[in-house]
Amino acid sequence: MRDAVGGTFMIKLLLIFLAVYTIFIAVALNYAKAFRVKNKILNIIEQNEGINSYNDVSQGTAIGQINKYMNDVHYRINTGSIEKKCIGYEYINTDRGYCITKIENIDKNAEYYKVTTFVTIDFPVINLNFTIPIQGETRKIERINT
Repeated sequence: MRDAVGGTFMIKLLLIFLAVYTIFIAVALNYAKAFRVKNKILNIIEQNEGINSYNDVSQGTAIGQINKYMNDVHYRINTGSIEKKCIGYEYINTDRGYCITKIENIDKNAEYYKVTTFVTIDFPVINLNFTIPIQGETRKIERINT
């Protein structure tokens, strides 16, 4: 009888460890995907030397390229908490889950962009739901012919 109770305890302990390990791996993968998305958005902005218009979503523009990439990568988050965390940003895309703002440098010929993506962690079993912002900035973009 003593061995049966010990075996049951070990199985419960193993299941708890397995659940914690699975949760940790899921969070790490979502966090890595948000970093990858942020870095790709920054690369697109740098390759296009900034964003001329946030409203122009045609294929050749920076916003169009970002939206095409977001369709390919299937990056989704809970949209309810994005607007509160993106206060003060020039462009907020709640459907895709990212925010962009332009920051002017002291001399008006240079600027850089700040991008924020998000990781949503949701565990309905223990009623845990929160969003972590991940921020990054482009290198300084200098405009010579302005």
